[in-house]
Amino acid sequence: MTRMRVIIGSIAVIVAILAFISFWTLQREYVKSPPVTGAPFPLVKPLTPSPPPRIDRFGAIDQILEKLEFGNIAFNAPQSMNLNNTAMIQLLLGLAVPTDELKRMIEAEGEKVGAQIRVSDRMEALLTGPNFAITAVTPEIQAVSRSNITEWKWEVKPISKGRNYLHLTISSLLDVDGASTPRTIRTFDKIIDVEVTWHQRVFSFVENNWQWLWTAILIPIVGWLWKRKKRPKLS
Repeated sequence: MTRMRVIIGSIAVIVAILAFISFWTLQREYVKSPPVTGAPFPLVKPLTPSPPPRIDRFGAIDQILEKLEFGNIAFNAPQSMNLNNTAMIQLLLGLAVPTDELKRMIEAEGEKVGAQIRVSDRMEALLTGPNFAITAVTPEIQAVSRSNITEWKWEVKPISKGRNYLHLTISSLLDVDGASTPRTIRTFDKIIDVEVTWHQRVFSFVENNWQWLWTAILIPIVGWLWKRKKRPKLS
């Protein structure tokens, strides 16, 4: 019985010693370990937003132009005009009408010219010439119909003789960044010979030289008539 107690006491002492050693070892490791001061998880750098994709504005305009449909136009171009006379210039545009048919539909005089161009739903036609007085009869900007013909008209009056240029510029109105922007599609340049008749030459000469004519011709004639009237009559 006494031996059994000795064995149990020895086991208790050994267990106590082992427990003390384990506790002492854990306490020592805790003292050596530095305190945790940071976040329990690794820090993640914030993501830098990538720059927005660069917009190719020129390519966007090219895509708009490529999507435009083709249409036919015809207009008249007088080869000659008389000074101070007025002529009518007529331009027709149609999507479903052939060019030859548009030429036949033009009522104004002059050479008939036809072409195929790209068109949009809004078109602008301008007629210019430095030596002409030009009056637009129809709006220069018009909406274009698919089934109906779009027509422009101008009254043209030359103000200078000789070979003078008329310029017909046709433009599409494109929607660029929400703004209506013209884009020239085609320009036609025509030479018109402006002629002057003989009575127009005489009238122009008298109009520009009336002071000289009054001094050199009319006054001497009036003086001669006055002297003749005062001359005594022979009996």
